[in-house]
Amino acid sequence: MKNYPKILFLLLLVSFYLFFAFNSYLCITDTVESNYALTAKEMTLSSNWLSPQIYGKYWYDKPIFFYWQTAAAFKLFGFSEFAARFFPALMGILSILLMFWFSKKLSPANSMGLISGLILATCFEFWGIAKMVITDMTLFFFFNGALACFFLAYRGEAKQKNYYYLFYLFCGFATLTKGPIGFLLPGLIILLFLGWSKNWSELKNMRLLPGIILFLVTAIPWYYMMYLKHGRDFLMNFFGVHNYLRATVAEHPRDNVFYYYFTILLLGFFPWIAFLPQTIKNWWSTTKTWKNPDPETKFLILWIAIVFLFFQLIATKYITYTFPILFPLALLTAKFWVTNQKAATQGSASAASLCWSLVYITLFSLCLLGVVQFTSHHIDYPLGNLLLLLSVIILGYGCCFYLIYKGDTQRLFIMLLATTLLFNGLVTKNILLPLSQFKSAKELAFAIKDAYRPGDLLISYGEYPTSAVFYSGKKIFDLTNQDRTTNSGSPKLSWASKRVMPTITMADIENQRNSNVRVLVVLLKGSYPEFLHSYPIYHWRIIKKTSQDYLLAKIQ
Repeated sequence: MKNYPKILFLLLLVSFYLFFAFNSYLCITDTVESNYALTAKEMTLSSNWLSPQIYGKYWYDKPIFFYWQTAAAFKLFGFSEFAARFFPALMGILSILLMFWFSKKLSPANSMGLISGLILATCFEFWGIAKMVITDMTLFFFFNGALACFFLAYRGEAKQKNYYYLFYLFCGFATLTKGPIGFLLPGLIILLFLGWSKNWSELKNMRLLPGIILFLVTAIPWYYMMYLKHGRDFLMNFFGVHNYLRATVAEHPRDNVFYYYFTILLLGFFPWIAFLPQTIKNWWSTTKTWKNPDPETKFLILWIAIVFLFFQLIATKYITYTFPILFPLALLTAKFWVTNQKAATQGSASAASLCWSLVYITLFSLCLLGVVQFTSHHIDYPLGNLLLLLSVIILGYGCCFYLIYKGDTQRLFIMLLATTLLFNGLVTKNILLPLSQFKSAKELAFAIKDAYRPGDLLISYGEYPTSAVFYSGKKIFDLTNQDRTTNSGSPKLSWASKRVMPTITMADIENQRNSNVRVLVVLLKGSYPEFLHSYPIYHWRIIKKTSQDYLLAKIQ
C-alpha cells in the first residue's frame, strides 16, 4: 500500500507526457477530426446542447456525449487545438487508471497494476487515439469500464455485487457516446461468458431490474428528446444510415477485406504485440488445455474474440472499431511479464522467443520509418529529423538484446518501455506534427480570412476542407456538377446523407453574374488542372498560395 502513491504518480506522469505533449500544436485534420470539432463549435456558439449540428444543419452521425465533452472544453479553453484534444487525452488517462484499478483487483501484486497500465499507455494505437479528436477514447473508457465492473461483481462476494450498478451506468454512457453497441456488445460478451461457464444462476445476482432502470435513465432521455424534436429524420439517419447501413453496406469497400483488422492489430498493439505469441505459449504450458481455463482467462478471451469477430463480420471497416480489445490484450501481456520474469529467460527456447520478438519490433520500427520517408517524398510534406528516431531504434533495442543475453527480464521491460516512450515522443514531434499540418486546412483558413471581403462567395472544388470552416468561421460551398438534393424526405438509406455541407453548382454562380459577387475558390494543387479543364470558359487568377492549397479568385 505504501507504494501506491509512487505507482500512481509514475502512471500519471507517463500518461500526461504521452497524451498531452504537443497537443496545442497538432492541427485539426480533415476529414474526421474536423467534423467533430466543427460540430462541437457550432453547438457552443448556438447554445443548442441537444441536437448536434454542422454547417447549420442537424447532424445525426454520433450520439451527444463526445460533443458535450468537446463543447465543454471549448467553453473552458476557447476554440483551440488543445481544447479539442483535451477530453480524448483526459479519457486516456482515466482509462490507464481504470486498468491499474482493475488489475489491482484481479491481482494484488503492485507490479501487475503498474505494468498493465504502462503497456496500455504505450500501445501505438492507444497513444495515438488519446491525441485524436474522435469519440473512441471516451467509448474505450466506458465500454471497458462496464466489462471490468461486471467481472469484479461476478467473482466477488455480496458487497462486491454492487459493482453491477457501475456496469449498467457505464453501459449507459457508452450508449450515449457511440450508440447501441454500447450495451449490445457488452451484453453479448456476458451472455456467452455465462453460457461457457454454465453459470446462468448469476443472472439472479445481476440487479437486473434496478440496473436496467439505471441504464435507461442514463442513456434514453437524449434519444427520446431527439425523437420528439426530429422524429423520422433522426430515426432514419442515426439508426438507419449510421447503424444499420454501416453494418450491412461497406462505406469504404476497398477496406472490406478479411485481413483488415489483423493488420490493424499488428500496428495498434505495437510494440507489445511481439510478445503475444510468447504470452499464449506461456499460458498454454500452464493450463495444458483450452477446455477449462479459469474464469478470468475465459472472460478475457471472450472480451477479445467477440469484439474482434463482431466488427470483422460487419461490412464497414474502420481503424478504431476493434480499439477496445487493447484493454484485455494489455492485461494478458502484463500477466506474462509479472508471473514469468524468471522463467522467461531460464531456457534457451524462451530467450530465443524474446529475441525473435525484439527482431520483429526492430524491423517493424525500421519499416515504419522507411514508409514515412518514402511517402513524404511522394506527397511532398515536410518531416522532422528521422535520424533521431533511427538512433533510438538502434541504441534502445540494441540494449534490449543485450539484456536478453544477460537474462535480466526486469531491466529488459524497463529498457523496452523507455525506448518506446522516447520513440513515441519523437514520432509526435517529427512525424505527427508535420502530418497534421499537411492534413489540415488551417493555413488556408488564415489565407481566406486575409482575402475575404463581406459579400464574397466561397466555394470548394474537390476535397472539401471542413477544417478551413472550423478555423476561419466562414461558410464554404461545395462545388458540384449535380443538382442539389436532400435525402431527408427519402425512405432510401444512402451514404449520400452524410454529405451535409452546403453545395452549389456553376449554374447557381451564373445566376449571380450580374450581382457583382466576387467568387473565391479553394482547391488542392493537384485538382487545379482538372478544375481549369472542367470550367474552361471562365478566367481565374491565383491570389494566394499555401503549402498544400490554392486560393483563387474568379475574374468577372
